[in-house]
Amino acid sequence: MKTEYSDEYKYWSKVAGTFDDDNPYIIGEATNSAVRAWLEGQFRDQDVVLELGCGTGFTSTMIARIAKHLTATDMSEEMLERASANLGDLNNVRIQVEDCYGTSFADGAFDAVLLANVIHVVRRPKDVMREAWRVLKPGGRVVLVDYTSYGLTPEDKKAMMRRYFSRWGEVPPWSFAASPERLRGLAVATGFEVEEAILIGEGSKAVCLRGRKIL
Repeated sequence: MKTEYSDEYKYWSKVAGTFDDDNPYIIGEATNSAVRAWLEGQFRDQDVVLELGCGTGFTSTMIARIAKHLTATDMSEEMLERASANLGDLNNVRIQVEDCYGTSFADGAFDAVLLANVIHVVRRPKDVMREAWRVLKPGGRVVLVDYTSYGLTPEDKKAMMRRYFSRWGEVPPWSFAASPERLRGLAVATGFEVEEAILIGEGSKAVCLRGRKIL
């Protein structure tokens, strides 16, 4: 896959084989359970959903059994190999390589776009959000989940970063610590009305945001 910022997805390609074990270790089950419960309330059985940056399908499996159809995409072929194994038993899921900065999909093709752990690890988050806006139907929903150290106590933040470094090494230099306020501002700036933006989790945190496309 050719993209201007190939190092963004190559960073994650190198951990594709261990990601499904690493993520629960770094984030913790309490926060992952809270994210799962929130995500499952964001989708309906008639939704045609696009996921940008699906990785190994870690979050895809949380909503694929709810949505009518899920197209799960990533720039990393290594991640998509794992996603195919994790989602292979679901006949309403299509997995394909796509660049989140500019996909091959038509304008207004989807009811909802899911971006899980993507926005805070890309160099041009506004461009990714604009692409989500483009492929959404009028009134369609963007759903963001970004794990973060924001809002943690100093002790919990140090512990989370130690877990991260032990599995994945240095944090990508282009990433940032997401907060509800920062993601809300990003969503508003790219044409979304924010309906919910919350911080959840225990021992680690996740920002969860739902916005609706406005014209």
